[in-house]
Amino acid sequence: MKDSFGARVRAIRQSRGWSQQELAMRAGVSTPHISSIERDKRRPSLDYAKRLADALGVPLQVLCDPEMTYESKRMRNSVYELPTPLQHFVLNEESFPYLEAAHRMSQLSKEESSFLWQLIDVLAQKKNLLTRLRYFERRSDSDES
Repeated sequence: MKDSFGARVRAIRQSRGWSQQELAMRAGVSTPHISSIERDKRRPSLDYAKRLADALGVPLQVLCDPEMTYESKRMRNSVYELPTPLQHFVLNEESFPYLEAAHRMSQLSKEESSFLWQLIDVLAQKKNLLTRLRYFERRSDSDES
């Protein structure tokens, strides 16, 4: 891996086959800012560094520590590589809170993630039970009339 932060950003971006524009869009940073960072003309703020690491799918330490090596996982180059139902979900603005929650969940430990899935299952079961209860209550009310 290269020595400078910018060189590491460029190397990982290029290994993904992304343009600077693609990385800028994924990270929410302007393309000229990406260019300046990659050429070591600018040093990113901690917030921008985290955004870049998240967009590239690597831990922040990979970008900051020249001694660290990291074998990155394959990432899809485009939302259009996803199955059609997922494309519609990802491209729908109303899905953003769910995608953000999924991203936060992906950063939890296995134990925390398992607990959260169990909690979600319990809440879903509760909702299902309440829906059935209301159905039977309405049915019972109509039978009494």
